[in-house]
Amino acid sequence: MSRIIAVTSQKGGVGKTTTAINLSAYLALAGAKVLLVDLDPQSNATSGMGLEGPERSHLPDILEGRLSWERACRSTPIEGLRCLPSSLHLQVPIDERQARGTGVDLLREAWTSDEAALDFVILDCPPSLGPMTDLALGLADSVLIPVQCEYFAMEGLAQVLARIRQAEQELQRTIELQGLVLTLYSPETDLCHDVAREVKQFFPQETLETPILRDSTLAEATSHGKPISLYDTRSPGAWSYMNLAKEILKHESQTRTRA
Repeated sequence: MSRIIAVTSQKGGVGKTTTAINLSAYLALAGAKVLLVDLDPQSNATSGMGLEGPERSHLPDILEGRLSWERACRSTPIEGLRCLPSSLHLQVPIDERQARGTGVDLLREAWTSDEAALDFVILDCPPSLGPMTDLALGLADSVLIPVQCEYFAMEGLAQVLARIRQAEQELQRTIELQGLVLTLYSPETDLCHDVAREVKQFFPQETLETPILRDSTLAEATSHGKPISLYDTRSPGAWSYMNLAKEILKHESQTRTRA
């Protein structure tokens, strides 16, 4: 059975898509079967994997049962990693009715079934709390929240956590907090240490051990349509995401052992 993880933040520029792309890649390189789903109309996860999106989004057809999610998927250069791309157009492809409809439950069941043969589904969400994020929360087992090491980090985090709690009440099920991952972390900067200390103080159990180091190579890799694992394996960003994937895999192994 797969774990569906929504990578979400209502703030832009916090490393959300970079995290979705590179976490997916390293999970697949570790031997997991992974589906990366681009739910952002800007389609940055799609282009960041070197893929070209369709002329219009496949999501409405998938949710309405007119198209199977398998047919809409694209292969990637990494074995075990497929991508469900976003459209090249910037319009939000679904409305609130579709984001909360029966198609969401059917898609979630399909991804978690034995037939799907998936270990992880990684959802890259848009930097907003609209229909696409509602869809992601309806699909997700857990949420991974990138927290940029800057002032006002806690303010944006509070809004996301409040939306997750609201979604739990609406869905009448628990959405686990997969963790808070500190992004754009510069060890030599006092502000980064201050923000990290504050986040860990309020969320000691939920803050992941692995920070994502600030590294321009990550942006270079995305601009070349490659995850960092195929662009520069020796870069600080590559080590960061490799260790993050290890931490996620360890957590999942412990969770399944307890179950």
